[in-house]
Amino acid sequence: MIKGFSLIEVFVTLSLSLVILSIVLYSVAESTKYSKKITGNQQVMESIFHTIDSLRSDLTKCGMRLQEASKHFDISLFENSGSSFKLVYGLQSEALKAEAYKGETTVSIDRNDYFKKRKTVLIYNIENKTFEFNEIEEIDGDTLVLALALQNDYPEKSCIVVLKRVEYKLYDKENVLKRKLDRGYFQPIVENVSDFSVTFFPDANSVLYRVEVNEREQIRGYIFLTNMVQK
Repeated sequence: MIKGFSLIEVFVTLSLSLVILSIVLYSVAESTKYSKKITGNQQVMESIFHTIDSLRSDLTKCGMRLQEASKHFDISLFENSGSSFKLVYGLQSEALKAEAYKGETTVSIDRNDYFKKRKTVLIYNIENKTFEFNEIEEIDGDTLVLALALQNDYPEKSCIVVLKRVEYKLYDKENVLKRKLDRGYFQPIVENVSDFSVTFFPDANSVLYRVEVNEREQIRGYIFLTNMVQK
């Protein structure tokens, strides 16, 4: 004769099952929470290191292809105000293929892919001690149509440099560090930034930077602006 379970045995079994199930659910929840925490920390660190890579890359390029012009003319290559900074460097340079005169809006060069519509350019001539900034409005073969009329005369083989401008800025209310290229919009590159500072040492052409995230993760660096020249 097969005996059934007593009521007490059923209650004990159910109680044990509930206890085991609670332990399993708690372990799963804790494991998920811990996994999310690890994943979140990894994402924060990846975001920080990506920011530092971008920052160092931009700083290293500061003044590139502008060494000659900045040595002879008063051209600002780097500006900072504590929690923000701006810099400029050249993407490519070319020599004018023909003379260009004051009042004209075109210059002739050997065109390459760096010279594009809406790009800012620097035109200069060392011998005549003249320089000016302008913008490419249109491109017609090897002819650049400029947005503004030339302010000076430029002989053949004068230099024209297409520029790239970069800006970093900490938005305090949002605690977000953002980066802007040329005439674009500020794009976030790292969030939860509790502090961002940049100190420029003009005598040494060097920059000290500091990034702090969540008032905990900190990265500092010191970099020489090797493309900037002493006047």
